[in-house]
Amino acid sequence: MKILGIHIGHDSGSSLVVDGQIVADVSEERFVRIKHYAGLPVNSIHFCLNAGKTSFDELDFIAISGEITDPKLKILLNLSDEQFNQIITNNLPQISFGARVKNIIKNRITYHESSPLYMSFYNLAPKTKVIKVDHHLAHASSAYYTSGFQNCLIITCDGVGDGTSVGVWNGSHGKIKEIKRYGTSGSFGWFYSLVTEALGWWVGDGEGKTMGLAPYGDRKAVLKKEVLANYLPGYQNGEITKGIDFGTVKYFREHDAFHWHFPDAIKIQKVVQDFGPENVAAEAQDLLEESLLDFIRCWVKKETARNLATAGGVFLNVKLNQKIIEDNIVENYSIFPNAGDAGLALGAALYVSKKFSPDNTTQKIDHIYWGPSYSNDEIELILKERNLPYRKSDNIAQEAARALADQKIIGWFQGKMESGPRALGGRSILFDPGKPENKDIINMRVKFREPFRPFCPSIMEEYAHEYLSTSYKDRYMITACKVKDEKRNVIPAVTHVDGTCRPQLISRQINRRFWELLDYFHQYTGVPVILNTSFNIKGEPIVCSPRDAIKCFFDTGLDLLCIGDFIVSKR
Repeated sequence: MKILGIHIGHDSGSSLVVDGQIVADVSEERFVRIKHYAGLPVNSIHFCLNAGKTSFDELDFIAISGEITDPKLKILLNLSDEQFNQIITNNLPQISFGARVKNIIKNRITYHESSPLYMSFYNLAPKTKVIKVDHHLAHASSAYYTSGFQNCLIITCDGVGDGTSVGVWNGSHGKIKEIKRYGTSGSFGWFYSLVTEALGWWVGDGEGKTMGLAPYGDRKAVLKKEVLANYLPGYQNGEITKGIDFGTVKYFREHDAFHWHFPDAIKIQKVVQDFGPENVAAEAQDLLEESLLDFIRCWVKKETARNLATAGGVFLNVKLNQKIIEDNIVENYSIFPNAGDAGLALGAALYVSKKFSPDNTTQKIDHIYWGPSYSNDEIELILKERNLPYRKSDNIAQEAARALADQKIIGWFQGKMESGPRALGGRSILFDPGKPENKDIINMRVKFREPFRPFCPSIMEEYAHEYLSTSYKDRYMITACKVKDEKRNVIPAVTHVDGTCRPQLISRQINRRFWELLDYFHQYTGVPVILNTSFNIKGEPIVCSPRDAIKCFFDTGLDLLCIGDFIVSKR
């Protein structure tokens, strides 16, 4: 059974699941080079089909996350008006016949877009069924079906999707059952995004900056903290006790990406001006952690849950995830690494896979290397065409480790690209973590971003217990944890101002070449840790192809590019 997952919207992308196994998953932004691209995921679909060695007419199902009435779907699948309206009708919620007719008529008369002859994408095969999967159900599926839990509580939380901002679900023996939904009046995500806009950052992208800035502030300094609290929804015993009216949230579309605007952001902006951005960020982070943690505690108790799985953009907040882990409210906790909307295509595909398959088991993923890869022959051809100085290495991991020990900054392009927003040793920039000034060097010379932005440590799994004060095995940089006091001066460039880090544990079995690099670096320096950040500059997607890597290499202060088995230097 072959299922193609498609998400059209913020962080458009595609995935392929074959006989219950994840074959491919990628965001369209990596191909079109526009961050958070919201257009048609044509390149993503093409990659997924090639990765699965399948054709479009061999698909059994196409799983669409979220709103299926998007007219771009008609162009993507080359549908007639009749076919398009039939798909819409079959996937509409259970509403009256009259309302359905009105919706169909509305789509007929408001849809004026048409593709030119040269823009031909795909032809839907007669056997292929198109199924809409609700936005938060897709999030819940991504969390549950990758957790390995047979029974668990599932919490989904983001700004809003299909009218839902928070969802509570039960996962049991391969089936997901809805328990409770909350709309935008209870949106933790919109609260945090409102503050993010007031701080001057892009909603749907800058929330990580808000989180990174928070440890530099003091929430007590925000004397008017009730201004922030006024926008925080209140919950008690699983019910909303204080709903928030966020007003009419608007958006501006630029370069096929969405930029949202909250009307009350200007009020928070005044607080930022009066009390400082770092203090406002600190207050927002603390309020989010306290309120959402209480909400989760409530539902864990209600459902007597031992296991918890989460997804949705709010759970990209690693400090929040740290609080959940340290609270010990459940025995086992799993966060889907690609928790934001970029994970919806895979969530939709997994849901349909389980719905129409007799296999009702869940599987715990051990990696998310589901993107494109390039052979040495492909890489060398590109290097030759560009007349670049390069040489082939007999041991790329050892040479890279030696260069890192000699204080070189390296672009590391190896194997399959990672899914999600984190660089996990496939498309990474690497540096020595042993000098505190190295954080500033990377921010200024390579990433061209704010100086407060932290970097992550990649750590050999065997030595994690020596450096980290947690037993949680995080392979995806999805949680924060404390660095042990005696090790903070050993790896200062990856230790945040509050003494925490966002680690990636490296296993020899999962990413052998990256593990070998760390092992050689450990032999040279005595430290089994490397500073790892995404292979991109501020405002751009992570590199996908060798061409992207070469461009970023020559556009930054990188010293070496280790790409496949080749080392590229600058003249």
